[in-house]
Amino acid sequence: MQFGFGLHPKWLGAGTREEFLAPLKAAGLSALEFTLHPGNDEWAGMAALAEECARAGYPCHFHAPYQLPFTLAGFAATQRAAIQHMYAPALTVVERLAADYHLTPSLIIHGATADAPRAELRRDTDAFLAWVLAETQHARLMLENLPPKPGMTRTGESRAETLDVVRALNHPRLGMCWDLGHDYLLGYTELPAEDFLRAVRHVHIHDINDAREDHFPLIYGNVPWQADLRALARVGFAGTVVMEINGYRAQRVERLHERLAASFAAMWQVVRDT
Repeated sequence: MQFGFGLHPKWLGAGTREEFLAPLKAAGLSALEFTLHPGNDEWAGMAALAEECARAGYPCHFHAPYQLPFTLAGFAATQRAAIQHMYAPALTVVERLAADYHLTPSLIIHGATADAPRAELRRDTDAFLAWVLAETQHARLMLENLPPKPGMTRTGESRAETLDVVRALNHPRLGMCWDLGHDYLLGYTELPAEDFLRAVRHVHIHDINDAREDHFPLIYGNVPWQADLRALARVGFAGTVVMEINGYRAQRVERLHERLAASFAAMWQVVRDT
C-alpha cells in the first residue's frame, strides 16, 4: 500500500515542490495524483507539474476530467465524437508520461452524470470505458464511486453498481477507485463485502465536516477511514491511497500543512498496526 496526495500548482505557492512535499514524505507520502482538465487556464501548469514530478521519480496517477463541460452523458448515443475530442488531450498526456517515465498510472474516471435514466447513463459509462481502454496501453482505469448530486443521476452511486460495471467489462486494466468520503456520503455504515474490497485498485481518502462538506484532511472523525484501511489491508490491497483535498475549503483549517502531515502519519500507523 502506497500513500499519495492530489497535487496542484497552487499548493506550492511561492515555494518549491520539495519544500511543500518534504513534511508529507517524512510522514509517509510516496506518490502523487493530478487532475486533468484540458482547455482551462490551469491546464498547462498542471501538465507541466505532472511531468516535472514524473521526471523526479514519483509514481504519478491521474484524474480524468469531470467538471463541465466534460461529461460522459450521451457518449453511447449522439455525443460520442464530441466527447472523444474533449477527452483526447488528457489521454495523450497520461499515455505519454507513462511511456516516457515508465509509469503504470491509475486514471480515475467518474461515471456519466445527468438528469437522465440510470440505464442510459450506464450505457454511456460502459461505452466510454471501453473506448478509453482501446485508446490506451498504460493507464489503469479506475471507476470511482460517486456521492448523490441533487437533481442528477450518477453511474456509481452505489457499491453494487460500481462493482457491476467493472465486473461486466472484465478487463485487466479496469478496477475501482473507492472514495471513502463518497462512501460515507452515500450512507454506508458497514464495511463492504470482500468481493468489493478485492476489486478496489485505487483509493481516495478525505474527511467530511459536520456540514457534510468533503475533501478535508483527516481531522473531523466523521469518515470511518481507519476501519476501511484495515479492511483493505486484510485483503492484500497493494494500490495507492490518495489524500484528495479541496484547497479552497482546506484554507479554513488552522496549521494546514501540519494537519496534512499528521493525516499521513495516522494512515501509516493504522496500516502498520493491522
